[in-house]
Amino acid sequence: MTMLLMEREPRVRLWSDDDGGATLDDVVSGAWEGLTAAASSTACPVCQGELEPRWSAGAGVVGGRCRDCGSELT
Repeated sequence: MTMLLMEREPRVRLWSDDDGGATLDDVVSGAWEGLTAAASSTACPVCQGELEPRWSAGAGVVGGRCRDCGSELT
């Protein structure tokens, strides 16, 4: 059996250098801010898909889940 692997270019840079790349902290913090401030969907830090907020009774937004790749931010 032959296996074909396809590589995709990364959509988010997880390091910081002289050309202004985002750090992991920048990416995760931005996702949290988007979820809590807008109380709506924001860009997934993994695939740039739609990250929807997860709500808790009385506690507001407690995380998010990507509709595209299934990643969770908790």
